[in-house]
Amino acid sequence: MVVRAGGPPSTNVLILAFVLPLSLFVGTLVTAARVADDLDERFLREMEINQAIMEENEDFEKDGGAEDDDDGGIDEEDDEVAQPAPVEKEGVLVAAAPRTRNRPKREV
Repeated sequence: MVVRAGGPPSTNVLILAFVLPLSLFVGTLVTAARVADDLDERFLREMEINQAIMEENEDFEKDGGAEDDDDGGIDEEDDEVAQPAPVEKEGVLVAAAPRTRNRPKREV
């Protein structure tokens, strides 16, 4: 034989049934908005970097490659390996590692 509980639902049951899921849903929306803002900021920063690289390449192509001195030679600075520019990561400047590979020569 089944016995039914009598009376209307209590306040604790109503809170558990409505307020808890609603608060979880609102928390999810707030977190999603923060993640979206962070991704937008990263994307815009990356676009600025790409635009600066494109402008630098255009200037390099307009100059016709390497810049010449008055005596017709190439600058000594151009002969040296360019050091990578420091990268800003979360407000802290971090020096980028040079992109040289130290591979052994292939013997045939």
